[in-house]
Amino acid sequence: MDITPQEESMIKAFRETNLPPLFVLIRVKNDLANDVVNIDESKRAEIVKSLENYISTLWKDYHEGKKSQPSA
Repeated sequence: MDITPQEESMIKAFRETNLPPLFVLIRVKNDLANDVVNIDESKRAEIVKSLENYISTLWKDYHEGKKSQPSA
């Protein structure tokens, strides 16, 4: 998979801000889902579906982790 200069700069920006991986995946998924210029519709749907599968697993783990932590 080739990475465009724009994608590379976006990845670097995410790394520099130390954002949580779950947030980054959701942001990337949303950006790809809304990119009607650079990505073919069928390919876009496939990529978004794959990202949603990864995100749903992480989202579940995140919420289960929050439930197991003692309340402050």
